[in-house]
Amino acid sequence: MSRGLRWIMGVAPSAWIVALCAALWLGFSPGTSFAENPQPSAEAGRDRTWENYFGVAILPSERAVIVGDKGLVMTSDDHGRTWQRVQLKKGVNLYDLYSVAFAPDGASGWAVGDGGVIFHSDDRGATWKPQDSKLTSALLKVVAIDAQKACTAGEHGVVLCTADGGASWNSYKFPEDIVFFDLAFTDPNNGWVVGEFATTLRTTDGGKSWNLQTGGKRDLTSDPFFAIAFENAASGLVLGLNGEDMTTADGGKSWKPGALAGQHHSFYAATARPAGDSGELYIGGQDGVAARVVRGEVLPGQSATSNSITGLAFSPHLGLAVGMSGTIMRSEDGGQHWSAWNAGNTAPVRAN
Repeated sequence: MSRGLRWIMGVAPSAWIVALCAALWLGFSPGTSFAENPQPSAEAGRDRTWENYFGVAILPSERAVIVGDKGLVMTSDDHGRTWQRVQLKKGVNLYDLYSVAFAPDGASGWAVGDGGVIFHSDDRGATWKPQDSKLTSALLKVVAIDAQKACTAGEHGVVLCTADGGASWNSYKFPEDIVFFDLAFTDPNNGWVVGEFATTLRTTDGGKSWNLQTGGKRDLTSDPFFAIAFENAASGLVLGLNGEDMTTADGGKSWKPGALAGQHHSFYAATARPAGDSGELYIGGQDGVAARVVRGEVLPGQSATSNSITGLAFSPHLGLAVGMSGTIMRSEDGGQHWSAWNAGNTAPVRAN
């Protein structure tokens, strides 16, 4: 675990940061890897309040995929009403998975997590195979640009990108030992990564090189950025600890801080509707806050949890929010109202 993560935990011991730090500090075991084929969970269908979910994706087919504690993967084909569970494991050492993303083709996807693990699926998340990151530090976020191109980022200032479906990953290392929490691309060339100490990097060549925009120095007066999302090619939002934020209206060339007045929540996830140009972004964070951002105004939805939200995904017909202590919420009205998923609605385990 990096010094930056320990500092965040000391300043803001939210459930998400504490759990993330605990996973990185206690669960890390060098040299251990997942088995290539998922193994069934023996407790599918029981109460899951002791379990944490970190990432969620909704495919064009409306299949949903969640990743979380101890190599857990769940899929749903009925708008999140029931879930099928698998766990990727080898022996007794299990790596947490922090992020999952699928390409626009809806078939190719990646999941990343602790210990530098990367898994790839080419069948809509039905099966997963490991890929070699050549890292042992945690990867916290992945984005899929298309079926061949993806980028992931995490601890120690590392950003990895692939242009061949994950057969090889090119590594960029930021000079400072900074943790990167989120990534976003508006097209195959233009992307951003955000992280500790108010740091923002930008690429204009699809991740081959990265240039510093904000932060970048280990300054304890600069709070971390946790999430970034674009509602269209021009307008984007960065969110962080205790209400820190930045917005852009020029495609990420420049950023304006403090646009969301009066906000003091820490937000850990942000996303937009797949169609783009909706004029809305969706954000989630501490205390179960799930909100829309419309024309610079934060409009909280009717949440169904007080647990921290760590991942969000939207399709034209469905919204999903996942988080700590078994949190899964569904929205069918664009994030205005959320209902809690009943952990008893876990379908029989799907074996690969």
